[in-house]
Amino acid sequence: MNATRRTNATAPARTRGPAGDTGSLPMRQQILAIAENLYVLRGYDGFSFGHIAETAQTTRANIHHHFGDKLQLMAELIAQFSSNAQTRIAHHWIAVDGSFDERLDAQLADLHDFYQRFNPQPGDRNVWSPLSRLRLDLQVLGPLAADALHRVDLEYERCLRQAVNDAIGRGELTSGTPVEDVSRLLRMMLLSCAPMTQDSGDFGEVEQLFASMQRVIFAAWAPR
Repeated sequence: MNATRRTNATAPARTRGPAGDTGSLPMRQQILAIAENLYVLRGYDGFSFGHIAETAQTTRANIHHHFGDKLQLMAELIAQFSSNAQTRIAHHWIAVDGSFDERLDAQLADLHDFYQRFNPQPGDRNVWSPLSRLRLDLQVLGPLAADALHRVDLEYERCLRQAVNDAIGRGELTSGTPVEDVSRLLRMMLLSCAPMTQDSGDFGEVEQLFASMQRVIFAAWAPR
């Protein structure tokens, strides 16, 4: 299983990475894009309006004009993280018109894009998942982050169950497949991907994990 094996032209648009050109965006969107990159890489306490202003070549007063204080900026950013994640999850696991393997590939490719975006050099160990960063900042951001993570978790549960049921309906998996158990295994796998790459500095372990999960599921529940 390879993260670059399958691409889909209708996949949801992704926000710009650290090296992306934000200069063509309206100022408000520039500020959000820069704040997203700084937040994912550094966390809530690791950036300030001063850092954003320097990158955007604007003033801190202008950022305050658009967003008020830092917590208001974070509230909008977190809502964006949650909404974007839910859209991508539904796309990869339900909207993709393909086999269970192809849906796994779509999810893997999406994770790989995020990894590359925040880890452009071989061996980089940066945080690359906005949701993983929110988990690290739960004590600081409180219900703002917890509620967003809960919404994403519920969407994973819904979409993964649907994907497993679809695989059963297509005859890829048997009717006796334990849908709740398989969807839970998949969800736990997805939650583990970001910290794995920080341990190893290599996305290859995530690819191997996806391949192992695919083999286990089909060895156990594919029709004989």
